[in-house]
Amino acid sequence: MTCWPFNARELTITPWRATTTFSTGLLSSSRSRERLARWCDVKPRKIYWRVTSTEEETRRVPKQPGLGKVLLPAALLIALLQSGCGGPYVFQQGLGQLDISVNRVPLDDESLQASLDEAQRGRMSWIPRVIEFARDELGLEPGDSYTSYFDTGGGPVSYTVVASHPLALIPYQWCFPLIGCVPYKGYFDPEDARAEALALRKAGWDAEVFPVEAYSTLGWFSDPLLSGMLSLSMPELVELLLHELTHRTLYIPSQSQLNEGFATHMGREGAHLFFQRYPEAASRDELDEYHRAIERDSQYSELISRLKNDLDSLYRRPAPRERKLARKKELFSTATSAARELFSVDTITLSSNARVVASETYKAQLVQLARLQKKMGGHPRKLLEALREARDRGHGELEKLLEAGSI
Repeated sequence: MTCWPFNARELTITPWRATTTFSTGLLSSSRSRERLARWCDVKPRKIYWRVTSTEEETRRVPKQPGLGKVLLPAALLIALLQSGCGGPYVFQQGLGQLDISVNRVPLDDESLQASLDEAQRGRMSWIPRVIEFARDELGLEPGDSYTSYFDTGGGPVSYTVVASHPLALIPYQWCFPLIGCVPYKGYFDPEDARAEALALRKAGWDAEVFPVEAYSTLGWFSDPLLSGMLSLSMPELVELLLHELTHRTLYIPSQSQLNEGFATHMGREGAHLFFQRYPEAASRDELDEYHRAIERDSQYSELISRLKNDLDSLYRRPAPRERKLARKKELFSTATSAARELFSVDTITLSSNARVVASETYKAQLVQLARLQKKMGGHPRKLLEALREARDRGHGELEKLLEAGSI
């Protein structure tokens, strides 16, 4: 990469054997410019991104500190850009991921350990045990994820845009190479996420932006522990780690409800088994509050399910658009009051179909997956193995397996 001044007309990426040029309009947001500036300030002015990996070419590529884990993602990024699929978006996201890959540090880094308080160091000390449990007991594939740490600066690591038809619970879908179509679009920069949501609203969609505390790169990257994750309780941290490792282990393109539902299921089931084996990893108060939080979440899911049914019924009825919109507003107002009472807070506001479809993405198949696991002997590892085998046999087999959990 050539790090031009920001008033330059072009930013040039020079991969081995290929050249792609982008307008600096891709760096329209301040966060993107800051990332590039920080990266360019500490790295040599010219970087060659290796696309091929023969031993001879590896010797010819200038070695750069901290870039050992970035070479494969760089090649992937270049391939996506050259495919013509969302070049500006992919470039900006690649820049954000590069920032994480370059600026993370090992978990045992002395300066990192010195910056943490005792509770944070205590939670971090359990992470190798969680990774071992995920691999040996649950059959997950951690790779070398969560062996490093990245400071997000006190905010979310990224932001997700979710959109839905205003008078139907039909999510807006974004489609990408490798991962298929998904009902959400992630951004590292909140300005970009808000701009996307605004554009969707102007086009007539319900759209919302949600903060993200963690995400999985599906094995393309070594995912680091994020600073915000250490603010979670120990049970919440274990569930989140197992959730993201599930994505790394099993991902089925264009099957978002199954992917997110199974990761949610695996995170909770795995956390339950982990604390059965290591009860000393969390205090009794932490575990009690965690179980209460799961119960509240279950009640919230039921609330959203009732709202979904009411909205479905409304949207299917023949009625003028204005009347439907007025009734929709009433239904969301009632649901907002119920949610605020459930969580004892006044900051929750339910106002759009985007919130409903976002919840459904994660929760719609939880009951089905729990039934399926019970039929397989009650252990989540058996469910993982069955889903993987069905996926490998073909899409029809996966549908048959899931139908067995509906009975």
